[in-house]
Amino acid sequence: MICLFSFNAYSTSDQYTLRTEIFFCKYLEGNNYEDVVKYEKKYEKFLRKNNLKYSKAILTPVIAGETDYDFILWGSWPNGEEMYREYGAYLNDYDNPNENPSICSTNVAVINTAARHIRIPREEYDNIQFVEFANCKFTEEASFNDLLKISAEHESLVEEFGYGGYGVHYLRPYRGFDDAFPYDMIRMAHWYNRETRAENVKKGPAMSQFMNDKGISEKYAKHIESCGNRKVFGMEQIYSSVD
Repeated sequence: MICLFSFNAYSTSDQYTLRTEIFFCKYLEGNNYEDVVKYEKKYEKFLRKNNLKYSKAILTPVIAGETDYDFILWGSWPNGEEMYREYGAYLNDYDNPNENPSICSTNVAVINTAARHIRIPREEYDNIQFVEFANCKFTEEASFNDLLKISAEHESLVEEFGYGGYGVHYLRPYRGFDDAFPYDMIRMAHWYNRETRAENVKKGPAMSQFMNDKGISEKYAKHIESCGNRKVFGMEQIYSSVD
């Protein structure tokens, strides 16, 4: 979500690129979701005082199979410059006397490109939104720039079809990944509320046929070999200092 927390911070449908960090975390004994949100929100005051641009969300597994974590923390910056400004301020200047209610064992960063969005009015957003991730491999002839052009065409056709209320991001490995990471990108789809997610299921077969008839599926196949291992999460924005 956003920009989905990250993506909720932006109001127009266009393609843009963020830096996003992802933490895989567990609750410490006696703590829960509300404790984590309360703890994380304290950082927003420091961000605004120092004119730092960063947003954070929390994701919890909905349909994700067996996991070795309880939740994910998802933080985003508008660009690489803001990433290292905020990180530097956090490492050198931030003093948090409160005990962290969780422990995070893994931290990676991705280049987060918003590929397409069909937005709905902000007042119709759910606080906790559905997010789906899929691991993808490129073909040997893949071009990321061409993939974005196809996504823009896809967006216009979705509008023509009469469906909306969702967005798609492409996440490419940036920092913290093993060299042996077997995927080229992670596709993230998010829906602004439960009704648009349900509508997507209802209209899915007809929309897929429509896209096939327009040649979109064939165009994607030239660049994306496969996408699989889909997992669903609920995502809630904790704060954003990206105004």
